[in-house]
Amino acid sequence: MPDVLTIEDLTVRLGRRLAVDHLSLTVQNHGHVIGLFGQNGAGKSTLIRSICGVVNRYTGSIRGPVGGVAYLPDAPFLYGHLRLDQCVALAKDLWEDFNPDIARRIFADLGLPDDLRISRASKGMSEQIHLGLVLSRRCRLYVFDEPLAAVDPLTRDRLVGLIREYRSPGSTAVISTHLVAGLEELFDEAIVVHDGRLVLHDDVSAVAERGGLETRIKEVIAADALAR
Repeated sequence: MPDVLTIEDLTVRLGRRLAVDHLSLTVQNHGHVIGLFGQNGAGKSTLIRSICGVVNRYTGSIRGPVGGVAYLPDAPFLYGHLRLDQCVALAKDLWEDFNPDIARRIFADLGLPDDLRISRASKGMSEQIHLGLVLSRRCRLYVFDEPLAAVDPLTRDRLVGLIREYRSPGSTAVISTHLVAGLEELFDEAIVVHDGRLVLHDDVSAVAERGGLETRIKEVIAADALAR
């Protein structure tokens, strides 16, 4: 079976800023949940957008999985006047791999009515709706940009539960997040970027044996900063 994702010497410039700096990365394990960590401005979002084809001006190469990539950006993308049932219909037209039955099941489990307008949804509800639509796609790789940011702990737990339960069987999920505490058990692998460079890619179980995930992330970022 081919690798989930292979990135070779990826370099992205945004104006004069070097956002991703000769980054190479291979994700081999199918079915894993991978945490993508780094400080603000480290290049996480640019890396994600390059993987998903949103950023297409770069040097190097990106080879993704057969079966497509589902992308959840870090900002809402649904029009406020739409009802939830209209969002499901729109997603069905937009994405060939979208399964409306799964979307309806997700929203029923969350207690969200079909006639709920997006403009009337709370922030937590909006996060669940956006994530639910993306998870209803049947693909091999899901990429989530900060889905757990700025939500309360209860909503965060619900979002984590959705990712665990509803993504395609055997699929891989990459989750960009600033949060580490309390989420170690979610991740199988950890990727850390700093100033656009890859500074760590390891199994979380191996990282845990060396002082814990949060401690290790801080160590590799500090070491890279000192080495510059």
